[in-house]
Amino acid sequence: MRSPLTSLSIAVSDMSDTNHSVIIDMIMVQVISLALGSLVILLFSMNTLTPQELTWMLLSAFVSFSMVGVVYRSLSRAA
Repeated sequence: MRSPLTSLSIAVSDMSDTNHSVIIDMIMVQVISLALGSLVILLFSMNTLTPQELTWMLLSAFVSFSMVGVVYRSLSRAA
């Protein structure tokens, strides 16, 4: 019979033993927040943006969603 402290340390070790880097997770969170931020700006201020600002916002949304795909692909390869 294992002591509760041994069981806890084994559980924490299993949870923290991942196959991919934590840096990739942090990058993924930042890229997702960039994509969602671009969409929120587009949705709530589409009528007040100039055509040039709208073009830049659409470009940033496209690039950020493309980056989400790239990071997700690297995450799925690492798993």
